[in-house]
Amino acid sequence: MTTGAVYPSSGQVGAIASRSRTVLTLIAFACASLSGVALLLHAAGLLPLYFLVDVLGPPSLVLLVAIGVYARRIDEPVLTNRLAAGAAAGFFATAAYDLARLLLRVSGLIGFDPFLTQPIFGSLITGAPLTSPAALTAGWAYHLWNGVGFAVMYTLIAGPASLIYAIGWALFLEIAWLTALPSALNFTLRPDLVAVSLIGHVVYGLTLGVLARRWIRQ
Repeated sequence: MTTGAVYPSSGQVGAIASRSRTVLTLIAFACASLSGVALLLHAAGLLPLYFLVDVLGPPSLVLLVAIGVYARRIDEPVLTNRLAAGAAAGFFATAAYDLARLLLRVSGLIGFDPFLTQPIFGSLITGAPLTSPAALTAGWAYHLWNGVGFAVMYTLIAGPASLIYAIGWALFLEIAWLTALPSALNFTLRPDLVAVSLIGHVVYGLTLGVLARRWIRQ
C-alpha cells in the first residue's frame, strides 16, 4: 500500500541545501562588510559613521553569530568553518597589521603616530573628545571590527585560496582606505603615510592568507 506522499529526490535535496548555503553566505558577507560600508558612506557624505555603527552594528554582529550557530545546527561544515576561521584569522591579521605599524613607529622611520585614526574614529562614533576613554575604546573596537569583518568576507568567498588572492584583497582594502581617508578624516596623503598603510595592509593580507590556508578545510 502506498500513502501517496511524494518525497524529494537526492538531487532536489542537494539543490535546496546549495541555495540555503548561498543565501546564508550572502547574508553573512553583508553583515561582515557593514563596518567598511559605514566608512565609505561616511566618506561620501551620505551617512554619518555613527549612524550605521550605532544603529546597525550590534544587530549585524548578532546576526552573523546567529548564522554561524544555525549553520552548525543544520550541518553546514563549510560555512561554519569559514566563519570561524575568518574571525580568528582576522583577529591575528589585525594584530600583525598593528605590530607592523608599531615597529615602524618605534624604529624612528616615520615621524607621525600611525594609530591616530583610532581615537578619531571613536570620536566620530561616540561624539566624545579624542582623548576620552569612550572615544579610545570605541575607536579600537571599530578598528578590530574592521579587521575581523574584512577577513570573514575573504574567507567566505576565497576560502583556502592562494596567498596571491589574500594579498590582492589587502591591496584592494588599501586602495579603498586611501580613497576614503582624505574626506573621512581630513588627512593628507603624504608619501610616508601611504607607505606605512601599504606595509600594514600587505602584512595583514599575508597573515590572513597563511592562516586561511591552514585553518580552512576544503
